[in-house]
Amino acid sequence: MFVISTLAAIVASQSLISATFSVIKQSVVLDYFPRVKVVHTSPSKEGEVYSPEVNYILMVLCVAVILIFGDGKDIGNAFGVVVSLVMLITTILLTLVMIIIWRTSPVLVALYFSVFFVMEGVYVSAVFTKIAEGGWIPFAISFILAFIMFGWYYGRQRKIEYELTHKITIDRLRLLLSDPSVQRVPGFCFFYTNIQDGLTPILGHYIKNMKSLHQVTMFTTLRYLLVPKVAPHERIVVNKLGLKGVYGCVIQYGYADPLNLEGEDFVSLVTNSLLAHIQDSSGCLPSSDPAFQQEICNLEEARSAGIVHIRGKTRFHVGKSCGWFDKIMLAFYEVLHSNCRSALPALGVPLPQRIEVGMLYEA
Repeated sequence: MFVISTLAAIVASQSLISATFSVIKQSVVLDYFPRVKVVHTSPSKEGEVYSPEVNYILMVLCVAVILIFGDGKDIGNAFGVVVSLVMLITTILLTLVMIIIWRTSPVLVALYFSVFFVMEGVYVSAVFTKIAEGGWIPFAISFILAFIMFGWYYGRQRKIEYELTHKITIDRLRLLLSDPSVQRVPGFCFFYTNIQDGLTPILGHYIKNMKSLHQVTMFTTLRYLLVPKVAPHERIVVNKLGLKGVYGCVIQYGYADPLNLEGEDFVSLVTNSLLAHIQDSSGCLPSSDPAFQQEICNLEEARSAGIVHIRGKTRFHVGKSCGWFDKIMLAFYEVLHSNCRSALPALGVPLPQRIEVGMLYEA
């Protein structure tokens, strides 16, 4: 009996661990959960993942439950409540799938739902008496996770709404650069932004306060794709933004693509793609065209002057005019945001080349 129980515990624990990794990973991709480290253990199967942070949290929770309750009866009650509710919820969700996706006959749907829902409903009603005797544990954990997910999602939505409302358009950037007090300083700048249609508000904040922009500025967006690997010719997409020395760059990567490039290798890849784009956009003009040669010369000069990587670091400014709900949820979001991983993958950028520009978003 001891051997069977041990083997059953091993199987159940592996199921719990794998399911937790998968659910957390999907939640992070959908931006419903704070960013954690996710390691893809298979180069071909997207669902095989491992998260060290989640693994340690599971270990701490398991030890805490054993130490707090000790008695196997309470833990067994919690397990029984969970299993019964999972079966009932699965029946309801499968019924929706049969109706909406599979377009199953209403008679078969009604037959399936009536049989399984009644049977599993009886099981659930029977275990409700065990909630006070340890069955409340899964409800407490679910409430905590739901609160974390809602707080993160609420903060992210408020941030996205602010950035879309205050984004910098190309016309607005042209107006900012037309100010005589704004200087174009030597250097090659990678300015990271997560906005596809427009530029991050941090850019306007940076130009207004620093009164400068680098000679060559590459607004860089990293896009995660649900594929193992992105083809080399599709990895880096570069385009002109209609202003002198200002370009856009989208770096696409899959879950099996290594992004731990050295700083110089990353710069070389982007620079080569930019040179190829400039040459292609010159059309039928020969390579000896003065405008083409001048643009290439400016690019080389900027790179030799130095490379800098600028990313924004934003926080919400919760004023007195905000309601109590915003104050609580945004403060909770700031705690989560300050303790989660960066949205930018590690690109091997040397520390002397990194600059973080802080900005307060008005809630």
